[in-house]
Amino acid sequence: MNLLRDLSLILLAGGAFVMALVPLVLFGGAVYGLWYLQRHENLPTWLKVAQAYLALGRAYVELAMRAVVRPIMLIHSILATIQGWLSAIAKLTKGRQ
Repeated sequence: MNLLRDLSLILLAGGAFVMALVPLVLFGGAVYGLWYLQRHENLPTWLKVAQAYLALGRAYVELAMRAVVRPIMLIHSILATIQGWLSAIAKLTKGRQ
C-alpha cells in the first residue's frame, strides 16, 4: 500500500509541475515578444504612434501633477521656515534665562 501511495504522490507532483510550467512558458514568451517589440527597429508604425501619444499624455499628467503639488510644497516650505525661526528664537530665549 505504501508503494501505491508514494507512486500516486509522485504522479500528482508531476501533474502539478506540468500545470505550473504551462503559464510560465506563456508568460516567458509574452515577455520575450514584448522585449523584441521594444527595440525600435522592430516596432510597427502603429505602435510607434501609440507610444508617441502615450508619451504626450504622460507629459500632460506630469504637468498637471506639478500644478497640484506646487502649492502644497510651497506651504510646507513656508511652515518649515517659520518653524526653524521659532525654534531659533526659543533657543535664544532659553539661553538668556
